Amino acid sequence: MVLRCKQVSHKVPRGSSGGVALVEVVIAVLVLAILVGSVPAAMIAVSNAHFRANQIRVAESLTRNQFEYVKSQQYQPGNVTYPLVGLEGYQLIPVVPPGFGLVCTAIQINPTTGEEIALKDFDGKTLYETDTGIQLITVTVHSYGQRPEQQKTLLVSTNYKVARWRSQ
Repeated sequence: MVLRCKQVSHKVPRGSSGGVALVEVVIAVLVLAILVGSVPAAMIAVSNAHFRANQIRVAESLTRNQFEYVKSQQYQPGNVTYPLVGLEGYQLIPVVPPGFGLVCTAIQINPTTGEEIALKDFDGKTLYETDTGIQLITVTVHSYGQRPEQQKTLLVSTNYKVARWRSQ
């Protein structure tokens, strides 16, 4: 029986079967080239997604920190935009990572309707006619690229600040 197996194995079919092996090798090389060529594109996509997720995570953390920082400060009446031009208003958190920027606004709102209270002009100064003791705080986090024109808004969040002395 061993002899019979050897005899069968020595028989090699002749004809067109030699070309089929070459086509199979060429197809295998092409499939391998396509797979190897798609790996860098997939890695770039994963890297970009990771970078974007990291930016959003930092923006959320900055927003939470800024809200807590504003709430820990004394109530400042009026409508103020930060970073500050003068010494009035709430301060921004002291540490902002490079490549990120914060803008914080406070708007007086009517506690019953939730709408912004109209501003009045008093002696050249724009102020609210009445202070309700409730402000809508908006924090906007920006990301800066290599150049200033590459700035993009990552996150805009709102929260409220209440004058505690009004409720007592």
